[in-house]
Amino acid sequence: MKKYKSIVVDDDPISQKIIAKCIQRSGVFEDPVLLNNALSLKEILANDSFDVVFLDVELPELSGLDFIKAFENLPQIVLMSNMKKYAVDAFEVEVLDFLPKPIEYGRFLKTLNKLEKLSKVINDNKKDENIFFKVNGKLQKIELFNILFFESMSDYVKIITKEKTYVVLQTMTKLQNSLPQNFVRCHRSYIVNLEKVDALDDRVLEIEGHAIPVSRSYYGEIKNELRIIG
Repeated sequence: MKKYKSIVVDDDPISQKIIAKCIQRSGVFEDPVLLNNALSLKEILANDSFDVVFLDVELPELSGLDFIKAFENLPQIVLMSNMKKYAVDAFEVEVLDFLPKPIEYGRFLKTLNKLEKLSKVINDNKKDENIFFKVNGKLQKIELFNILFFESMSDYVKIITKEKTYVVLQTMTKLQNSLPQNFVRCHRSYIVNLEKVDALDDRVLEIEGHAIPVSRSYYGEIKNELRIIG
């Protein structure tokens, strides 16, 4: 199972430590990024993608609520506060959940359940989607289900399907952020469709006759995603 990427934004070190422990205890998250202000959050989100942000309401310089109102295309947001009056404000800005402080693990699990249900709906919808790329001056529709893997070539990306290969002007990072969870990075130059993997031999994925290298840094994640038994 692919683990969720999260950020905790809280200027109270004790509260930050409590939510971080809940995240780590659940076993379904990567280690969270810990921040103490919303301005730093803006910089992090500009350079990487995350599944959820646990955001304190009362922060220095820019409050959690003001941050949500000021920026678009944010990950799922869970607002946190020891003042329950903010719960109404939280749902008015359509966040995933509101976590009252002090945060209890049982209550955290309810938030996690909401995240998992939403992620399943989004991912199921994405599996049926088409994706459009500019190929030879025109927008070309490609069914996500038919894509075997992507291969980086500097500023270009090769899209390999069973029937055809396309070359498009695109970056791997931007591409990865647009794909459903069954597409996973296995190497700095490759993103693979896990549903098309036939075998894993040492650190090489076999996909429809193609041999795709798996770098050491991605090997553990790939093994987890393939649900290897034994």
